[in-house]
Amino acid sequence: CIRACSFSPHQSRKQRSAAMAPIPAYADIGKAVGDLLKGSSKSGAFQLDHKVTYTGTTSSGLNVTLTAITKGDKVEPSLKAAYAKRGYSADITYDGSAKIAVNSSVADALLPGLKLSGSVALPDPNTAKASLEYSFPYLSTKATVALTSKPLVDVVASTGYKDVLVGVEAGFDTAKSAVSKYNVAVGYHAPDFQLVVSLLDKLQTVKVGYAHNVSSTTKVGAEVLRKLASGDTTVSLGYSKALASGALAKLKLDNTGVLSALYETKLTSGEKVAGSIQVQATDLSKPVKYGFAVDLA
Repeated sequence: CIRACSFSPHQSRKQRSAAMAPIPAYADIGKAVGDLLKGSSKSGAFQLDHKVTYTGTTSSGLNVTLTAITKGDKVEPSLKAAYAKRGYSADITYDGSAKIAVNSSVADALLPGLKLSGSVALPDPNTAKASLEYSFPYLSTKATVALTSKPLVDVVASTGYKDVLVGVEAGFDTAKSAVSKYNVAVGYHAPDFQLVVSLLDKLQTVKVGYAHNVSSTTKVGAEVLRKLASGDTTVSLGYSKALASGALAKLKLDNTGVLSALYETKLTSGEKVAGSIQVQATDLSKPVKYGFAVDLA
């Protein structure tokens, strides 16, 4: 288990497995750092375009999401319909580009902890992929295979003991009979902070990230990325504050002087509204970038 566990000698193997916390997937090692600096729908994401989203659920349980994003003088609409029940899920997304993305999955039907999924972007059958995920105490794995005559194969795995996590990611191109990628991540997930060190781009890039919960409402963090071949280094600092009103404020500053700010709040009627702004702090004469996101409940 990720944190220290104690078991009674009278517990069955099934009861002991249930008491263990699941191992985070490879992509979730150091997730708090990414949530702070890049953001997500739950942690607040910097939005420099104009985005409006409507989400609703029908009486049959079908979730429908309508999204419109303005980029420059273009509006990019999308429609997503999703349905999930008893371990089965499926969704279809149409974004106006003449392609329809279809995803489906089934979890825990054949074996506890086993999830099978598939995806395709119609009408191109060469985009079809199949994935197998298997999670159990001390190990989380996922394999993805492109359903072509000479597929790309991606494999990720993570394991851990107490607060320490280790993950690997590798890809193999069967057409070239060569390894297409390999990455390694080591993380430490404590109750109040997360630290992650990653070797990316076939071990040619080093990334170190840290996120700390200063209090129940305040988070700070930093990330350093260095490309070993060129010697280029990028440094990012982040700050997040949950306000007494329920709103969220975030700041991000990188070593090039780009400063980003986010303010997100939820209205009494249920809609979530967020505004972002980005300035070149070292040269205020440069144009200011801004955007907003409205999520209609």
